[in-house]
Amino acid sequence: MVFIFLGSSNLISQSLDDYYSVIKEQGKDPVFFIEQKLDQYDLIIVDDALHPALEPYEFFCDYLRSKAKPVSYIFLEATHMKVQTHIDSFLNSTVKDTSILEPVFQEDFTYGWLYETYLTLFSTVWDVNQNLHPDERIRIIGVDQPVYWEGLHTREDYNIFQQSLMARDNFMYKRIMSYMNDFENGEKGIFITNTRHAYKCIKNEKEQPYWNAGTFFYRWHPGKTYSVRFHNMIMKIESVDNDAVNISSAGLERLVYKWVRIDEGLWDKAFAQNGNKPVAVPLKNNEFGNHPYIGNHMADVLPGQTMYDAYDALIFLKPLEETKFSAHTKFYYTDEFKKELEHRIRVIQGHNLDSFLQQNGFDDISEYVDKLSEYVPEMPNPLVSPIEN
Repeated sequence: MVFIFLGSSNLISQSLDDYYSVIKEQGKDPVFFIEQKLDQYDLIIVDDALHPALEPYEFFCDYLRSKAKPVSYIFLEATHMKVQTHIDSFLNSTVKDTSILEPVFQEDFTYGWLYETYLTLFSTVWDVNQNLHPDERIRIIGVDQPVYWEGLHTREDYNIFQQSLMARDNFMYKRIMSYMNDFENGEKGIFITNTRHAYKCIKNEKEQPYWNAGTFFYRWHPGKTYSVRFHNMIMKIESVDNDAVNISSAGLERLVYKWVRIDEGLWDKAFAQNGNKPVAVPLKNNEFGNHPYIGNHMADVLPGQTMYDAYDALIFLKPLEETKFSAHTKFYYTDEFKKELEHRIRVIQGHNLDSFLQQNGFDDISEYVDKLSEYVPEMPNPLVSPIEN
């Protein structure tokens, strides 16, 4: 027993040393790293790891304020094409009037876009643009599909709308390409998205690629884009329930999953050994990139897929124990929007509305809307689990 225990410890130490060696030999300051990659590539595709995560948005706000290498566009997955005129009006306004952005946050597949990090990002871009020539100012572009709530009246209508999202990744790809002019003008952009949309080329058991937004770029425009993940907890899927009902646009209701640290926390231990300093690490031909793939396509992924098949690089900002979730901004919860929310709730919950309200302790929809409209402060990342020894 003692022999087996020591052997296991030596194996873990060696793997930890391998990770640490990669950090020391290939790791770079994240701001410098992004600047360098913008010199080499036209579009940096960024996986924020978790939409509520605070740190990726703080990083890019600091990046923009630092007068680092400028970009022409910031593309946002979670912001919809339908509200582009409001985004442009805000950024072109001579006075920073965030009320112009109310429709931007109201337009969503469910009950509005919650995260204060987005409001901070919009505000930061406005600030930075004041010191730039009009021809050099940064534009924020919403690339998500629109949803026309006025045309949805039942849960069945909503289900049909969700089926239209099967081409969502191609929609975002085409929308970005329309601004990037097929990468012919040398313009630079950053696409901030969530996990699966950032994947380069994960393949299924039939050896066919999942056509994520990042995959369209990777396969059809080699050498033009670079995919980066911010280090955080990651979804490990254990099974899929194809009989689940009332599925959201995220689709998590179908999944049995848990949030885990990669390699049982060895990545975190390696960053700790490096003093927990912010660092960007490329994934090509090293211990990090060779780690077996973990993520949204695990249910039927091709054996042998790795994290490098998903991303080009990883950025570590701080220990996961120190990471936070964004506050929920509610500036856009106007009286008119509260009435619209009642309509959306009836559509999404359908025949289950009464039981939904009952299960959540509400007597009627208006009480639930009042609860939704409450401000929520930022909080410690609730998904973080201790590292097992």
